[in-house]
Amino acid sequence: MTNCLATIHLQPRAGWLGWWPGWRAVLDPENGRIRRFLEEEAARLAVDSRVLDASAGTRPYAALFCAQHYESCDMPNGFYRCPHDFECHLDSIPRPDGSYDAVVLTQVLEHVPDPTIVLRELARITRPGGKLLLSVPLNCPLHGEPWHFFNFTHHGLAELAKNSQWRMVECEKVGGAFWLLGKRMGELPGKLMKSVDPFRAGKRGQSVLACLFWSLVLLPGWLLGAPLLRYVWRPMCYWLDRLDFDKSFTSGYTAVFEREGG
Repeated sequence: MTNCLATIHLQPRAGWLGWWPGWRAVLDPENGRIRRFLEEEAARLAVDSRVLDASAGTRPYAALFCAQHYESCDMPNGFYRCPHDFECHLDSIPRPDGSYDAVVLTQVLEHVPDPTIVLRELARITRPGGKLLLSVPLNCPLHGEPWHFFNFTHHGLAELAKNSQWRMVECEKVGGAFWLLGKRMGELPGKLMKSVDPFRAGKRGQSVLACLFWSLVLLPGWLLGAPLLRYVWRPMCYWLDRLDFDKSFTSGYTAVFEREGG
């Protein structure tokens, strides 16, 4: 196996959004980092560039590309009821070669069974020199099951790019251990309450009375703990993340791939 991994240079910022990036980003720095990444990359695209948001879900980033010719697609009968320009699977996109100047692919690649085939198909519809604006998870819970197949490192992204007509030109970690801890701790009270939800007890083979008892016991902790963990602890973790220098427990990556041949 060839080794080009030593040439990978990660952005030193590692997801940092500044001392005050706004409440929206402080309360959810992972998605705040992805949005900031796309804002910065959209500003670098030429006006009237053709952009495809691939497997766009609810199209949360459409407004960021208002200066470009933006299109979105999603899989047939997907998870979200949202109108798109067309529907398709990402290994077979009904567009001619070189149709787009940039493709957006956020938190999607983990859900495809063969990432290399998808990246090659995205390369096919992107003009030479065009960009793929990508975000992927590394540390995250299972989601979208059974269509959660992979998590990624920057080493893996470099190999995928090399094998699919792309060149990785930028890569950045999305925060470190404190971001990750803040997000997971903020979700803990809700997860505890769901685990003893009496309305779900029958499906899980649990005792309804036991679940009702533990729901009442845990309710005061949930009422107090959920706001503290989400609105106090999570912002503290955002700032504490400056103390994590290597960020080996990053939640994921943003990356820019460039289509070869430009």
